[in-house]
Amino acid sequence: MNLLFVGLGLLAAVVAVLYTKDKDSRMATLQQQFDEFHTRIKLDQDDERAKLRDKRDTLIRALVNNLDDDVPAFEKFDQGSYAMHTGVLPPDKNYDIDVGIVFDCTRDKYADPVELKKKVCKALNTHGRSVVIRRPCVTVNYMRGNEVDYHVDLAIYVKRDDGLLDLAKGKLNSSTEKRVWEPSDPRKLTDIICTAFSDADDLAQYRRCIRYFKRWRNVQFANGGAPLSIALTVAAKNLFATRVSTSGRPVDLLAMIDWVDALLGQFQQLYTDEGWHRRLVVTLPVTPYCDLMEWMSKGQMETFETKLKSLRQALVDAEAEELPEEACKKLRKQFGDDFPVPEKAATAKAVSAAVISTGHSA
Repeated sequence: MNLLFVGLGLLAAVVAVLYTKDKDSRMATLQQQFDEFHTRIKLDQDDERAKLRDKRDTLIRALVNNLDDDVPAFEKFDQGSYAMHTGVLPPDKNYDIDVGIVFDCTRDKYADPVELKKKVCKALNTHGRSVVIRRPCVTVNYMRGNEVDYHVDLAIYVKRDDGLLDLAKGKLNSSTEKRVWEPSDPRKLTDIICTAFSDADDLAQYRRCIRYFKRWRNVQFANGGAPLSIALTVAAKNLFATRVSTSGRPVDLLAMIDWVDALLGQFQQLYTDEGWHRRLVVTLPVTPYCDLMEWMSKGQMETFETKLKSLRQALVDAEAEELPEEACKKLRKQFGDDFPVPEKAATAKAVSAAVISTGHSA
């Protein structure tokens, strides 16, 4: 009898090992697809980054040469996803870069912040560029035919005595109360995002998953109503946790499941002008510590939560799917056509090799 129990125990152990190897091998195969997806969508190609830098530098030279003589000198710095290393290639190919322009004065020189933005617009509105004053920035569009090919968002700042910056907010047709100087700390925000993880592998997975989420946002909200990219990035800083396999290799699928679970767990009943409804609050971790989701309506927030639940279900289904190619089909519906679907023969060969291997099979 004892031999029977020993035998059953050994059998159970063997089955557990084989199951773990099979699951690890499937996760490894899916990680290959996530890696390929990341390569396809990341804004990290030397030619595109070089073009964006060239557009930026061209505009800076134009500002230096064309600003009115009474406008103070300025300095520039990169901000946004370009500076945070979380940029994705836009599906519509409208590449962008965010640049901060800090003028050497305080808000006292320009009681109306839109007046300073108008001077920037005037200096740049040449050589076929299309310049628009938007509430948070001045946007310069570079056209290719009738389509926007590149655009540069210039955030206009002035200095403060406390070391922070004041951001010029308001449009040409904004009412007086909407033309404001808003305290801001963009450099600190970039530093917070860029130093979220001290380990290089953890930081790389964090950035990859932010890019996946941004592409999901582009695909699922193609008709508008999408949460701000910076809101998703800050949410990652607050909630994202890395995941690795039993052999220590990254498993982005599991990290995404955990992150979406955490996001869904943050929804709560809150009261707004539209009454009580479920909302997600993402607080900016620097001045002015605002809710980055505040602008979303009740309907937009409901749509966002519903789409998050669909994303979670697809991720969970992909984890449970035994055939990697079928798992990837589920993920493609969420992330778009750039998510690769491997051939069945290729995945079968990869999984079989991993299961019979005596080495690591992450």
